[in-house]
Order: sequence, then structure tokens, then C-alpha cells
Amino acid sequence: MTDPADRSLLAATAALLTQGRTLDHLSRLLTAGALFGLLAHAVVNDADPMLATLALLIAALAGFVQTYYAVRVGFDAALFRQFAETASDLAVLDATLDRLGLLPAEKIGRPIEARIAGARALLRMQTLALMIQIVVVLCAALFIALT
Repeated sequence: MTDPADRSLLAATAALLTQGRTLDHLSRLLTAGALFGLLAHAVVNDADPMLATLALLIAALAGFVQTYYAVRVGFDAALFRQFAETASDLAVLDATLDRLGLLPAEKIGRPIEARIAGARALLRMQTLALMIQIVVVLCAALFIALT
């Protein structure tokens, strides 16, 4: 694959996917805060508002989901970056990923556009998990403030 337009598309996709790191950093802070809040509620054991505890638990779970997507997005970003730089053959990548058990048989031989669409979908899922986490943490803070 030596087409400069394809290489440019892969490089732009890698740059976009790299933004997932920023999302991951924010989510890790929120996850740590949610876990700390759960621990504080368990230790203080005051009138423990159940809604706040549930919200913090959901926030922590959303953080773990976001981390899963962050790993997937980061892996794709590295692959797209490598292919943009080396202009390697996608068939070789497919064979490698197949040998590692990371690529289902029905996805072997997909065009670049389908691969990019899949990677962007992963980034959207990562973003959605973070948005859920933010909303739930704000709800937990509201529940705690109101009690």
C-alpha cells in the first residue's frame, strides 16, 4: 500500500485515535474518585444515601468499561500509525492478527475505510463510557450534597 492518500488517511486516523489517551486520563481520575467515594461511604457509615453509593458504583464500572475501550483504541492507534509510516501490506497485518487470535475470520481482508470506521466506533464507545461516568459522578455529588 504505497498510495499517499491512504497513508495520509491512516496517519490522520492514528492522530484521532491518539486522543483517546486524554479521555482515558480523565476517566482514570473519575474512577479513582468514585472508588475513593465508595470507600469513604463504607468507612464513615453515616446516613449513607443509597443513590449516591449506587451512582459511585456505576461511575466506577463505567470507568472500567472505558479502560477496556481505551486499550482497544490505543492498540488501533499504534497499528494505524505503523501502517502510515511503513506502508506495509494489510494482508500481512491480517495474518499476524489472525495468528494472535485478535481478528475474526470474517474481518480478514477488509478495506481501509471499514477498518477506520471500526476504530472510530471504538473511540465513540470510549467517549460514551466517559460521558456516562461524568454524568453519574455529578449525580452522585448532587445526591451527597442534598443529604
